Parts: sequence; C-alpha cells; structure tokens
Amino acid sequence: MRTRYDPATGEEKKATRSKRELRNRAKANLEQEARILDEVLSEAATGGVVIVPPLKPAVEAKLGKPLALSTLYQMLARHGWRKLAPDKSHPQADPAAREAWKKNSPSG
Repeated sequence: MRTRYDPATGEEKKATRSKRELRNRAKANLEQEARILDEVLSEAATGGVVIVPPLKPAVEAKLGKPLALSTLYQMLARHGWRKLAPDKSHPQADPAAREAWKKNSPSG
C-alpha cells in the first residue's frame, strides 16, 4: 500500500514497468522499428538474403540517428529475424561420393 500510494497527489501510483518495457535508450519505439524494417527488408521477405552491414546506412537514414551494428542485429532479433545459413559444403565436393561413403562406412 505504501509503495502504491502517492502522498503528494493523493492518488494511487501507476503500475511499475519491467526493465524490458522501459527501453530507456531506444532509438525508436517498437512500431517505428517494425515499419523501418518492413521498408528496408522488403526484398528479403520474399526469400532474399539479408546482409546486415549494407543495411546499416539505410536504417540510419530512416531513423536520422547513427546506429551501432550490434543495435541493428538486436533490432532484427527483436522483430523475429534470425540468422539462417546453409550447411557448409565444399564447392568441389561430390554428393554421390558422400552418400556412398555414408552407406559403406563402418558404423561403430
């Protein structure tokens, strides 16, 4: 009761927000971030590859503020973009030889 009541105004204080909800040093609010990412990543949404360093100047231009690369990575993660990379394989690898080795290799 004591922490929820404000004696100066005689009213009940607003509910405290968690640290995650505060976003004190945010460059933009969540809706604005989503709108910027939708504009910048329009071709990536159709199956294109997202390369982050070239995106940085475009996002900075939309925000009108300088932006660290790590901030851009966090922004992408916050809005559901994640890093998907293809499996590693050598360009001169022979898939048929790999499958034959898998079939004939001793299991143990």
